[in-house]
Amino acid sequence: MLLGFYTLALLALAAFTVWLAAERWWHVVVILIAWAPLFPPVATYITGDISPYLPAEAFPRDDKDLFIWISIYATIMIAIIFAAAAFWVIKFVWQRAR
Repeated sequence: MLLGFYTLALLALAAFTVWLAAERWWHVVVILIAWAPLFPPVATYITGDISPYLPAEAFPRDDKDLFIWISIYATIMIAIIFAAAAFWVIKFVWQRAR
């Protein structure tokens, strides 16, 4: 239950940042393409194994594969959040420069 809440909260945060950054439909496409190059640095320096960040009650005792899937999911969502934030900053600077 707790893990489901964290999963939905991270999805909502990613969707909110994409919604803030995108004004047109193709902005969403750019953001969803831009997360791929951000995946390796996010996995290396930020998330990696997320089990130390979550309480012990979040994971079932017998499902070790869940650690891997949740770590991948969190890394993807955080990379999307960073891509949306970077896109928003670039768009903001571009609009101010014009």
